[in-house]
Amino acid sequence: MLKNYSKDQLIVLIGTCLYYMGLGGFLFNSQTAVLASVRSIYQFPMTRISMYTSFGYVASILGAALLGPLIFRLSQNLKKAYFIGMYICGVLGFLFLGFFATTPLFYIARFLISLSVSTISIIVSYVLNQWIHTNVGTAIGLASAFSGVGGMISNPLSAFLFGIFPFQQGILVLILFSALFTVPSFYLIFRKPVPEAVPPMGSKKTAASAADHKNDNALLILIMLFAIVGAPRIASLFTNYLSIFSESIGYSSSFSAFLASILMFANITAKFAYGFLSDKVGTWKATILCQISVIIGVGLFLFLPQYPVLLAIGTLGYGMFYGLTTVAINRMCMAAFGFTGTRKYQGMITSVASLAAVIGSPAIGVVYDNTGSFNLLFVILLVLMAATIILSVITARMRPQNPKTPA
Repeated sequence: MLKNYSKDQLIVLIGTCLYYMGLGGFLFNSQTAVLASVRSIYQFPMTRISMYTSFGYVASILGAALLGPLIFRLSQNLKKAYFIGMYICGVLGFLFLGFFATTPLFYIARFLISLSVSTISIIVSYVLNQWIHTNVGTAIGLASAFSGVGGMISNPLSAFLFGIFPFQQGILVLILFSALFTVPSFYLIFRKPVPEAVPPMGSKKTAASAADHKNDNALLILIMLFAIVGAPRIASLFTNYLSIFSESIGYSSSFSAFLASILMFANITAKFAYGFLSDKVGTWKATILCQISVIIGVGLFLFLPQYPVLLAIGTLGYGMFYGLTTVAINRMCMAAFGFTGTRKYQGMITSVASLAAVIGSPAIGVVYDNTGSFNLLFVILLVLMAATIILSVITARMRPQNPKTPA
């Protein structure tokens, strides 16, 4: 696979992997362990934690919509400053979380951390689209998968650090670990100027050209993409309740932890798998395959949860939503709108996906409190995901026709 990339392309790809690992993996995904320690130390009520999370959703919506598109308009030097600035934003949020948790800066901490990560999929996919023109989906999927790799390392590392150091010192050491990955990435990504030309097609099997093209159905396709991305984003909220679901139907806490490990594995593999499939079979077929996988997973949760093996398989299938809410946004935008359209719409679609999470999050609590189980939620998710398959088929048929592009 890597032999398809030139030396310069490989260097940039490695740089984006390290950037994802340092910022997305160590500073964002480690929040689970960090927040658990904060709550234990300061005995915060759950309402304070919920408000902390809400500030993250707001930052994600604003960041993706307003800051993400800036990368397309900046000069070479400012692009590098943008990458560095997003990382500093995350570090500052982490410092606020560690040293000012008892003040209002606690909420600003989540805002800054989420803001720093809200644009990462947009800016990294932009760089890789500009540099890599063959198997670019695989490259984007591989880079974003390193966020999960960083999460798998940083969460147990955080628990270990907070066990041997005072909490604030543990925060500083964690930031140092993130810098070991992120700082070298700045050099690797910007060792040479990012190419400015509109990128050609990423793969002969990509559904549409990455060059500019007119689409008379752009508004309708945009609305359908909102739904196609929003549904798996709502489905992703169940990750917060997976352990509760498992233990509510009689499984042990150790088995719940095993399911959480499977989900983290899916976090890594789903992104790479989607990118790889988008290069090999096309964007829309890759999208539909992942949607089917999520449906199978949720279906096993609903109908056959009494079988541990099937529940584990269901968790892995359900985890394919990670690909649909990250890598897929860029690939679907490129397939539907081309490069210029992606500049206009990728941030907007990412923002709407976060808005869907804001709406869906309290709804899950209401459903569980009124029914005493997650079964109604599973039915709703099955309906939503089935609808996304239909919309994906329609969108694929409405794609702009390019005589040089095989269907």
